[in-house]
This record gives sequence, structure tokens and C-alpha cells, in this order.
Amino acid sequence: MKQKKGERPSTREIIGFDDRLAIAIAVPILGMIIPFLLFEHFAYTNFANFFPMWAMSCVYTISYWLAVRTVIIRKRISYPHPNQIGKRIGFSILMIVPAYLILNFLLDYLHEFVLQYADHPQPSEVTTNLISIFLIALFWSIYESIYMYHGWKNSLNEAERLKREFVQAQLDGLKSQVNPHFLFNSLNTLVYIIPEDPDKAVEFVQKLAKVYRYILEIQERRLIPLWEEMEFLESFIFLHKERFCENLRLSIDVPKSERNHLIVPLSLQLLFENAIKHNIISREKPLSISLKVEEGKRLVIRNTLQLRSNPEPGTKTGLANIQSRYEYFSDQPVVIEDTGKEFVVSLPLIQEAIIAVA
Repeated sequence: MKQKKGERPSTREIIGFDDRLAIAIAVPILGMIIPFLLFEHFAYTNFANFFPMWAMSCVYTISYWLAVRTVIIRKRISYPHPNQIGKRIGFSILMIVPAYLILNFLLDYLHEFVLQYADHPQPSEVTTNLISIFLIALFWSIYESIYMYHGWKNSLNEAERLKREFVQAQLDGLKSQVNPHFLFNSLNTLVYIIPEDPDKAVEFVQKLAKVYRYILEIQERRLIPLWEEMEFLESFIFLHKERFCENLRLSIDVPKSERNHLIVPLSLQLLFENAIKHNIISREKPLSISLKVEEGKRLVIRNTLQLRSNPEPGTKTGLANIQSRYEYFSDQPVVIEDTGKEFVVSLPLIQEAIIAVA
């Protein structure tokens, strides 16, 4: 069952497997092995000697096992992300050491009590400590190995899921890229320009052709340089400016030094088109859209919020499309924020080196 947001995961989810059966089987077996390591053949001379030592060994084993298990669960809850493995292990060690000392202190008292019922020599303190440390390392290794295996398996499944979503996002993107309403509005604008300014009409057609040529050319490309998308965006904005004139106000502040970073194709076009499609654009309420690079290598698109009561129809998959495609290439999320006055989308700029992967 899928875990709800904010809900604490179950113990089985934290550990990676149901360890109850493993504890039930392993503890009695280790309880039989440990007396031999401590007392060699003397442990098995008779049942009266063996049983108290076996019981004592089981208590030692289950105590260390549960101590390690508790520490692992607590630290995995506190530091669940893969990039926090250093903190998780470091704080686990800090908790295990005092737990080990306390357990040893308590178990020594129990051992003194057991000596009353079993005739066996006192085991070496060095040997006892080595076995205790071995048990802790063994249990820790088992849990971490299984946890890492499940993490590796989950990462493969996640990569496969993202790959499928990326392909679906591409298909959804192609459906929305050739927007019939955009084409209709552009042709309608052209009808008004032709009789008034034939030269401007020619330029308008050239820009329109450039937009659709770009859309066709980048269909097979997963990532493109920012400068290339901005060249396309210039033509795209030109077409809208001819339609809305000064009622559409644009501000672009992207230094040339940042324009070699990579972005997902048509992500800027989709965000600009969404802003135009969903907001009122008039002389009384001009729409302002800004594009700039902010600290942390993020491309931020803002537009004033003045929502239409009847926005142009769309697929309603645009933002989800962008998020899915960026999730495939970057560990930095697409951040979407509605402040009430502005709609803000922040895109991570992808390093040039990843182009080999794309």
C-alpha cells in the first residue's frame, strides 16, 4: 500500500524486510555456537552446563540484535535520504557505543547470576568483547546489506518508471506543441497585418515558419542549450507581441555566461504560452512576464496573476509534462509557486556534461 504524505513508514518499510522470522531462527542457532567459542568443548560436557550457557548466549544475542535494530530504525527515520548516509552511519555509531557499554554492564550481572547454576570457567574478557563486537557488526552488516540491495533495486525501478514517464511526456508534449489555438490566433493576426503593413506581414510569416520548424527539428532531442531555446523564444514572443502589442510586457535577463546550460526543449515556450492563455491581457490589465537566472543556477519565469474567467482550452498536462521530463535529467525539482499575485516556475539549469547521457 502506498504511504501517504506525512505518514510514518512501517518498521518493515524502514528495515527493508520482515526480520521476525530471521530473529526467531538465528538467535537459538547463535546461542548454540557462542558457548563453544567461549568455552570450547567444555560447553557440551553435559546438559546441566550447556543449557544455562545456551540461554545466556541467546540473551546476549537478542540484546545486541535488538539494540542494533533500534538504532538503525531511529536513524533511518531521522536521515532517510541516500545523500544522508554519512550522517546516518555516524550518529548510529555514536548511539551504538554507549548502548554496547550499557548492555555489557547489565549482561555481566546476568552472567554472574547464571554462574550459580552452571559449572564452567570464566571466559576471557577479550574473547567476550570480540564476540560482542562481532555480533554487532554482523547484525549491522545484514541490515545495511539488505537496505542497500533494496535501494539499488528501487533505483532501477525508479529509473524505469521515469523512462516510461519521459516517453509519455514526450508524446503529451508533441500533442500540445502544435497548439491549434496558437496557429488560429497567429493567422487571425496575420489577416489584420497584411493590408496595413505587408513588410511586417512577411516578417510575421517568417517568424511563424521559424517557430514550427524549430518544433519539428527538436522532436528527437531530449536536451538543448538555453541559447537555442531563447532564439526560438524570440520568434515565439514576436508573434504574440504583434497580437497584444504593449499589453504584453516582457523582461528577459539571462547573462550570456549562463546560456550554455541545458534545458528541456519547449519548456520556456510552454510556460510563456500558459501565462498568456490563462491570464487577462488588456490595456487596463497588461500582463508582465519575466525570465531571469537566479542564484543556485535556476531559471525563473514569473508572470502577474490576473486569471481569466474563461481561459483558452488546453490539455492541462503542461506543468506535469515539464516536471516529469526534468525529473528524468536532474535531481533538482521544478519548483512551482502561486503567491496570489504572481505565478512563479523555477527550472534547474542542467550542466553541459549531462548532454552525453541525453
